[in-house]
Amino acid sequence: MKIRFLMLMVLAYVMLACKPVSPDTPYSIEGELTGVRDSLVIRLVRWENNFGETIAKDTILNGHFKFEGIIDDVSTDIELSVRDEEFPSMSRRVYVAPGVKVKVKGSDNYIASWKVESPLKEQHIYDEIEAPAKEDNLIHQKVLIEYYKKMGLYNPENFDRDALPILSKQFDSINKVIVDKEVQQMKKMKPSIPWFEKLSAYVRLVNNAEAYSAHKQEFIDMINAIPDDMKQDPMAMELQAFLFPPKQAKIGDDYPDTDFYDLQGNLHHISELKGKYILLDFWSRGCGGCLQAIPQMKEMYREMGDKLVMISISLDPEKHWRTASKQHEIIWNNWNEMKGRAGLYTNYRINAIPYYVLINPAGKIQEIILGFNKNYLMEAIEL
Repeated sequence: MKIRFLMLMVLAYVMLACKPVSPDTPYSIEGELTGVRDSLVIRLVRWENNFGETIAKDTILNGHFKFEGIIDDVSTDIELSVRDEEFPSMSRRVYVAPGVKVKVKGSDNYIASWKVESPLKEQHIYDEIEAPAKEDNLIHQKVLIEYYKKMGLYNPENFDRDALPILSKQFDSINKVIVDKEVQQMKKMKPSIPWFEKLSAYVRLVNNAEAYSAHKQEFIDMINAIPDDMKQDPMAMELQAFLFPPKQAKIGDDYPDTDFYDLQGNLHHISELKGKYILLDFWSRGCGGCLQAIPQMKEMYREMGDKLVMISISLDPEKHWRTASKQHEIIWNNWNEMKGRAGLYTNYRINAIPYYVLINPAGKIQEIILGFNKNYLMEAIEL
């Protein structure tokens, strides 16, 4: 289980950007805002496997807010967010690291346009990618907030069915301009953590919208140009898996198999359990529904363990997987491919988790269940 190559790059950036500090030295994010209403609640959101978790909140007072926390390396998944009728549904990416002080300055409600002052190279690279489309992003936010108003999201009386198609067309048109400009910018830059993050966000949507599918060949060329020693990094492998997915596994098909590892580092395969009913549970520590399902999974294990083999498949990096497994006391088969979303995840074309696959004793996929509702999972599994 190798240390990620790109994470070594990140640590090197930190060493260049700031003086060595203890991992338990708090980071801080301080905001200085004008033209923004006091009493608004601003959130610090951590994204993991496409799920956002609010890890801290503060109320804007006299134009100021502040967050402090402990983190053991550079965080690449933190965003500032405000959920309010006056704000478009967008966010601002902020990189943090032990002991690093970050300043955020804004003069309006368009949060994605707020300036982030940081010594971290990751922040500078990410902002460089978005720089060519800065003005377009501002228009994008304004159209988005108007769209939500006409949807009646905050006030049903504002619902305007006729306005929605017009605004949606404007939104798609502006989004295409933004993607075009950022892709051209990225083609001039060397691979880095922010570069991979932005490219990953685009590649995941390559089959869902014309703004992204139009650049598919460019995405392929960019990945092919990645140095060979970086292509085995999980982030690079995910990009390749999304662009070149394997045959989709469907109900009635033989189940796909691969190498898995348990917490002791032992190698496993689904095939070693063939001849039994098997339930695959794709999960992540950042997925609220996955965590809500754990008590019922424990009940199923107690009541159905003699006729149903349960396998939880974590999409998290090893460190986070170990922490979450201990915290939530997963006592059944608990495996990890160490490939994130580049592994079996792509075989099933999974777009959201929790995601469950029931395999029958003949080795055929019998049922696929998306999402979690209390008691539904147990009722949906008929053995």
